[in-house]
Amino acid sequence: MTFVGSRRLMHGMWKTGLACMALLVLAFGAPDARAACNTPNNSPLTVNLPDYPLWRAVARHMAQCGNVTIEFGFDAATVEPDPGSPDRNLGSLVGISNASLHRLASQKLLRPLDELAERYKVLLNPRQLIRLDGRIVAIAVAANTKAMIVHRELLVQEGVETPKTYDDLLKAAEKLKAADSKLFSAPLTLAYKPGWNLTQEFIDQFLGAGGALFGEGGKPSVSSETGIATLERMKKLAEYLPEDFRERDGVGVLNDLMRFTAPMAVTWVSSAGPLDNPAVSRVAGKMQILPAPAIGEGGKPAATLWWEGFAIPVSATDEEAEAAFLTALEGLDDDMLAEHGWEALWLVNDYKPGRLAREVLAAIDAGIPAYPDSQALSLLRRALNDQIEAAVFDDRDPAAALKRAEADYLKAARELGLPGF
Repeated sequence: MTFVGSRRLMHGMWKTGLACMALLVLAFGAPDARAACNTPNNSPLTVNLPDYPLWRAVARHMAQCGNVTIEFGFDAATVEPDPGSPDRNLGSLVGISNASLHRLASQKLLRPLDELAERYKVLLNPRQLIRLDGRIVAIAVAANTKAMIVHRELLVQEGVETPKTYDDLLKAAEKLKAADSKLFSAPLTLAYKPGWNLTQEFIDQFLGAGGALFGEGGKPSVSSETGIATLERMKKLAEYLPEDFRERDGVGVLNDLMRFTAPMAVTWVSSAGPLDNPAVSRVAGKMQILPAPAIGEGGKPAATLWWEGFAIPVSATDEEAEAAFLTALEGLDDDMLAEHGWEALWLVNDYKPGRLAREVLAAIDAGIPAYPDSQALSLLRRALNDQIEAAVFDDRDPAAALKRAEADYLKAARELGLPGF
């Protein structure tokens, strides 16, 4: 599988419960730290990781191998080009994601991992291999994608079939709305907060419908029939959302589900864990998580795949690279999964997804496309933000809104000197 983001979203998805991105430096290597490590490490390693709970879990188990110094707070998406030091030292291993792969790879700061991946393939799941231009450049450790979450008990009670497509979702929402139930405020909740969230909803549905974001010569191609139909569908979906739906991001959607403000949602699977916690959720044990709806019958889920993983900088020596590779895999061992299996949708061999993740992981293996991050797409997102908001909320003509976004993109691309412009 080739997984090739917004830094803000990935930050929000993985840092649950942390108040800030404090830079902490922890040196590990006490004599008894190696007790649970199958491959003790003899090479001094410097590891730079984002400060998310999943990385802290992995780091604790890497530490058991000894000789590992770990900095938390690393954000590869902010690494700026430095013509004066193109091969600068980023340590032995870095934590990266969709949001940072393109930036580091374009600066030629990542070491190809094909040889190491082949040598230790028995320790890897094929879904972990991140390829760019045909070469393995990173190893994914955890994934995130959108899923459909429904109050299965309520749907059965109201005689509503579980949706498989967005047309089904609209029909289900209409039937629940017509039931005029006092149990919930709105039949559906989605992350329609203007900006990143709303634009991501457009991109997921647009790509799910077979749309191409860029066409001939690298020019944007969102003002197609597919783009117009996507905006029209998003406007219809808005009719079934809570009254204050413009304020909804992923956290707001989760709260709607847990409070039973709404019985259906399409939202990030990484946020689903609290749904089954009776201490915070009114719907514990009653929710069903399924792959995101398809656009048409028989289609793939209209969602994109995001990942967190590790890469090895070109500054690492051969010995250091192999030691870092093995130590990272030690951090993903059975003991870590036993303690932290609930904290992420892990992509490793021995991960056994719980009830709330099983079908989504199967959908990932069936081929949910990776979010196609690039400098051009980041620029297109900025051009789309205001136009999508105006079309969905303020009745701007969808075709005119998308053409305006394309024009804004072309102007910015020329000013930045993107290839082809």
